[in-house]
Amino acid sequence: MFFVIEIFIFLGVYFFGGNGLQYLTRLKNENKQMHDQLQYLKQQMVALEKDIHDWNSNDFYKEKIAREKLQMARKGDQIYFLDSEDD
Repeated sequence: MFFVIEIFIFLGVYFFGGNGLQYLTRLKNENKQMHDQLQYLKQQMVALEKDIHDWNSNDFYKEKIAREKLQMARKGDQIYFLDSEDD
């Protein structure tokens, strides 16, 4: 009888204890989430480094950014506006 109780206690600690199987599974899931986030951030970093390189080496890229993101135009350019209801 004592042996059976000991087995139940062991299994309880093994599965639900402080460093039990549940805890290790949760840590594994958190580790995967952090790994996925790290991969996403690395991709973002590569894209930003490419943008920096293009900015430093390509004048056309600077003009493109100025036109698209900053809504700038050269003197004499014709500017067309889309009505927001037409989108």
